Amino acid sequence: MNKLFWYIYFGIYLLIITIICKINRFFLKKKSTEAADQYIYKAASGIAKHIIKISKSKTIVKGLENIPNEPCVFVCNHQAIFDVFLLISNIEIITGFIAKKEIKSYPLIGFWIEAMHSVFIDRQNVREGMKAINEGALRIKSGYSMIIFPEGTRSLKSEMGEFKRGSMKLALKANAPIVPITIDGTYRVLEAGKKVTGNVLKMTVHKPIILENISDENKKNLSNILYNIIKNGLSE
Repeated sequence: MNKLFWYIYFGIYLLIITIICKINRFFLKKKSTEAADQYIYKAASGIAKHIIKISKSKTIVKGLENIPNEPCVFVCNHQAIFDVFLLISNIEIITGFIAKKEIKSYPLIGFWIEAMHSVFIDRQNVREGMKAINEGALRIKSGYSMIIFPEGTRSLKSEMGEFKRGSMKLALKANAPIVPITIDGTYRVLEAGKKVTGNVLKMTVHKPIILENISDENKKNLSNILYNIIKNGLSE
C-alpha cells in the first residue's frame, strides 16, 4: 500500500463512518449525553483499530493495567499522526486531547477530536492558553481523561524534544493521576518511513503518579520526572 492510496482510502472511509456516527449521535444525545459519549469513543476506537489493521502494523503494548479506573492525564511523547490511532485503540476510558486550535477546522478529523471532549489551545496566546488549561481541568473533573503531548510537535524519530514550559499545568490544576506513556515507531508508518505497511508500533503505559503522594519539590520538578520516565521507555 503506497501513501497516496492510504490517504484516499482513509478519507473515504472516515467520511462514511462520520456521516453514520453523526446521525446516530444525534439521536443518542436525546436519550443521554453519557450514551452519546460512549458511542462516539467506541466508534473512534474502532476507526483507530481498523486503520492500524489495514496498515498491517504489529503493535506491542505493555502496562495497560497501569491505567486507573478514574479520569486521569495521559502524558505522552509525540512522534507522528499514528500516535493518536495507537492511543485511542488501546485506552478504553473516554479520553480527549489537548490539541492545537487549527485541528478543529480540519475536515472530518475536527469533528472527532471535538466530539471526544478535547480542548483546543492557541499556542500563540498565553491568556487563551490558560483558559484552555482551566477548561481541560474541568473536563477531567467532569469525568473525561485527557491526553497531552508536552513536546508540542511531532519528533518524527525515536527521540524526544524538550517538554514545553507550562505543559504540566493541566495535571497540577486537575489534581488527577498522571499516567506517562512511551510511544515508538509510529513515525515510520506515514511520515518518515519508506512503507506504510509492516511496521512495529510500541506503546508502554507506565505506573501512574499520584500527586497527593509526592513532595512539593517533586511537583515543581514534575516535567523532568515525566520526561525521564517516558524517555527511558524508548530504550526498553
